[in-house]
Amino acid sequence: MPNAPHWGWYIILYFFIGGLAAGLYFIGTLANLGGDPRDRPVTRFCYLAAFPLVLACGFLLTVDLGKPLRFWHMLIQSERIPLPMLKYWAPMSLGSWVLAIFAIFSGVAFIGALVDSGRLTNDRALRLVAWGRARSRALKLAWWLVGCFCALFFGGYTGVLLVGTNVPLWHNAQLLGAVFLLSAASTAYALLILVLKRRGGRESIVSLRKLEAADRWIIVLELLAIVIMLVTLGRFARPLVTGGFGVLFWIGVIGVGLLFPLLLPHLRLAALTRRPALGATCVLAGGLLLRFVVIMAPQWPNIALWKL
Repeated sequence: MPNAPHWGWYIILYFFIGGLAAGLYFIGTLANLGGDPRDRPVTRFCYLAAFPLVLACGFLLTVDLGKPLRFWHMLIQSERIPLPMLKYWAPMSLGSWVLAIFAIFSGVAFIGALVDSGRLTNDRALRLVAWGRARSRALKLAWWLVGCFCALFFGGYTGVLLVGTNVPLWHNAQLLGAVFLLSAASTAYALLILVLKRRGGRESIVSLRKLEAADRWIIVLELLAIVIMLVTLGRFARPLVTGGFGVLFWIGVIGVGLLFPLLLPHLRLAALTRRPALGATCVLAGGLLLRFVVIMAPQWPNIALWKL
């Protein structure tokens, strides 16, 4: 991007919600491929939540354009309808297409989850879902793999979008896409842990243990990616790690959002009877704060902290 963007909370929420959607779809597909019947509630929730979150991303991205009715220009050539407008070298154009394609995969999974949960009983929908599930194993596996690729691409694309700007902090943070992708996974696992803890029941214990173990590994990888990113950034990391934003980054993102959830299971504090829920809440808050600090630190004071 030749001109520095002016992004606020619409984009911050777009990045955060988009990461959740991508992470949930990917985790749900992995649980589906695992074949453990005890993980079916996890798969169902992932698919039921991912598509609405994708729609919310589309809404936020559209509103942020300033002229929402012109959003279709990002996908279709206005002078040569219906030819697609695909600029693979332009992050915004590529991201719009990835969002649209990911919406198709998450939408199909959403319909299947609605049928499985009994919320959708329309005959046409039932026949469509039955037809899809009757396809060959190879074809279904290909569909799942392409869907997972789109989810991973979308989860990391937001960081790559920042790298494609001329803002020094963003442009030199080559690992930002990996950091956002790992953050998408950790926040998605955290949300699932919160949901299972709220539902309770002995049948969710096995799935809960799997999710907690996976989230710990992802958090470790996220911490490692952040450390490497800061080292490679050098002096360009100053807006992120010093001043008021530095306090939010070190205490909020690193301390509360990543290190505390890792250490919480090892703390012998009897008063913390809901440790998994507390840790998961911290991970979610840290994921949102990470995007706020990364996006606003190099823009402040030219951009107000409360800018939409």
